[in-house]
Amino acid sequence: MSIQILSDFISQHIKEIVSIVIPFIAWFLNVGIKAKPKLIWSSPHAFTFLINEPVYNDQVAQNQSACTGSIKVINTGRETAKNVELIFNFKPQFVNLWPIRKYTDSTTDDNRYFMVFDTLNPKEEIGIEILSVNRDLPSLLTVRSSECMAENVYFMWIPFVEPWKVNVARFLMLIGFSASLYGIIYALQFLLAVNP
Repeated sequence: MSIQILSDFISQHIKEIVSIVIPFIAWFLNVGIKAKPKLIWSSPHAFTFLINEPVYNDQVAQNQSACTGSIKVINTGRETAKNVELIFNFKPQFVNLWPIRKYTDSTTDDNRYFMVFDTLNPKEEIGIEILSVNRDLPSLLTVRSSECMAENVYFMWIPFVEPWKVNVARFLMLIGFSASLYGIIYALQFLLAVNP
């Protein structure tokens, strides 16, 4: 009985329902799936080496420390990110980039250190290795571009999966999605069918 009432309601008000749904679909197509940059960053590695070599400069110390850190910045979006800024708490002693890229850097009055890259293309990444000897590494405060703020994510090592296994999983998911979509359409046809 309730299915019949729902079916009658939908068939009587189908124009109103469509007029409400269409603007949401248009908004989703315009905003929801519009190509835009999306930046993520992570620090997958940091380590401190204790080196048993004395220091003979201003002060004598029996040990030295070398702190290393790794930072990855990736554009996972579908549009180029412009003016990508990395802001550190202070300037690192040594910086290495991979792949090698041109960037501009500057230091503010309160010793914040800025690295600015002109662009970061979709699916492109920047690897930054920093090294400090006998001092701490600077913290990466924020990563941003003209279009968005980067999200700090955690990286995790996972085992390599053969491409054929990934393709089989994608195929099975496509079949499952298609079957679900078919089931929804079939159920809507059943609900909207006018019974004699």
